[in-house]
Amino acid sequence: MVSRESREPHRSGNSMTIDAALRRDGSLIFVDPEVVSQLERAESSRPVERAYELIRRAILTGELKPGDHLREEPLSAMTGTSRTPVREALRRLVGEGLAIAENRHRFVADFSYEEVVIIFDVRARLESYAAGVAAQKITDEEIRELERLVVEIDRIDPAGGAEAANAFVTLNSEFHSIIVTAARSRQLKLLTAQAVSLPLVLIKQFVWDQSINIRRSNEQHRDIIAALAQRNSEWATTAMAGHILSTKPKPRDVAPGAGR
Repeated sequence: MVSRESREPHRSGNSMTIDAALRRDGSLIFVDPEVVSQLERAESSRPVERAYELIRRAILTGELKPGDHLREEPLSAMTGTSRTPVREALRRLVGEGLAIAENRHRFVADFSYEEVVIIFDVRARLESYAAGVAAQKITDEEIRELERLVVEIDRIDPAGGAEAANAFVTLNSEFHSIIVTAARSRQLKLLTAQAVSLPLVLIKQFVWDQSINIRRSNEQHRDIIAALAQRNSEWATTAMAGHILSTKPKPRDVAPGAGR
C-alpha cells in the first residue's frame, strides 16, 4: 500500500472519510479498502475503540511507519472521531508498545529486528512458565475449549490472505489467553499482559514480511494440549517455549534455506 497524493480524499460534510489521513509531511495515506470494510462495522461502536482499532491497524500494516508523528488532528480525520478518542487510543497504543511518548508527542515505535527478537524471547519465557504452572491447575472444561479452538483454526484457509491472518490472530490469542488464565496467578497474568499485547504473528507478517504457517502452529497447539491434559508441567513448558520460538523472525538478509 502506497501513498496516493494526487487522489483527493472523499468527504462527508466537512469531515474526511476513514480511508484517508495525513502524514506528518502533509501527504495523504490510504487504508486498504478491505480493512475499511472490516472496520465499517465499528461505526456504531464507541469512538475510542474505533480510533484505537484503525490507528493500530495502520501501524501494523505499515501505513503509519516507524518514527511517524502521531498527531491528533490528522488521526481524527482518518478515524472519523474527535481528538479526545484519538488521545485515549494513543495512550493505549503507548501502553502496548506500538507507539512511544516523547515530550507530550507520540510517535510510531521502531520495531528493529533486535527489538522484535527480544519480544519473542520474553514472551517465550513468560508463557512457557505459565504453561508449566497451568498443567497442574487447568480444568477439563478449559482443555475442551482449547481443543475447540484448534478445530476452528483448522478451518482457516492458509491461502486466505489478510482475512485468514486476522482469523488466526483472534483464535490464537484466545488459545494463549486460556493457558495463562489457567495458571491461576494474578501476578503472572499481569506480567504476561504487556508481552502478549503485541500480536507476534502480526509483527512477523506485517513488519518482517514473513508468512504465518498456520498448519504448523496448530500442530504445536495440539502438542501443548496433550501436555496439559497429562498434567505434565515439564512437557507443557518445553512445548510452549518451542511453539513461540519456532516463529521467531529471521533477519531480512538471510537467504531462504540458509542455515537449514
